[in-house]
Amino acid sequence: MAEPVEVVFEGCGRESAADWLRRICDLHDGVFSAEPFVWVPEMSPGHEEELKSLMTVPGFRLVVARQQDRLVGYVYGHPLPVDHGWWRDFTHPLPAGLVREWPGRTFAVISLAVLPERRGRGTGRRLVEELLRDREEQRAVLSVQPTALATQGVYRHWGWRKVGRKGPLAGVTPPYWDIYVRGSL
Repeated sequence: MAEPVEVVFEGCGRESAADWLRRICDLHDGVFSAEPFVWVPEMSPGHEEELKSLMTVPGFRLVVARQQDRLVGYVYGHPLPVDHGWWRDFTHPLPAGLVREWPGRTFAVISLAVLPERRGRGTGRRLVEELLRDREEQRAVLSVQPTALATQGVYRHWGWRKVGRKGPLAGVTPPYWDIYVRGSL
């Protein structure tokens, strides 16, 4: 019986991210086109363009989990600009102290995906921990599709707190997103 291949976690900046682009997009499409996620075909090229754009944002960071050259998971994000607009369009008003931004306050986790066979083995948690390790921001924020109840349960287990629901967002699929924060509110 062959020994299992070790999962290696690597943090990358925007330069290295370009090398992983195609594999990240393929993994993204495979994960998010399956239940319980809401998916439309336009999300595939939209994600690729968004990722290419985000790779140019100062402070962009990517962490990949790989077994040899096989990508088994990824997570990426960037510092949230003060004028980003992340805190608009909620179904209920949020406390002023929560939505107030300043440079260095918030890091946005934009996308996390793990192959189904690697879930429940600590891969996702380790990816997020590696992404946020050594960050200077006071907190991190992420969004989750409301239909992804198991994913939301995992985030709560990892210490994230749901602060509200965004939406409806015109031209966005799905039109609603649940927002989670970890760190100081």
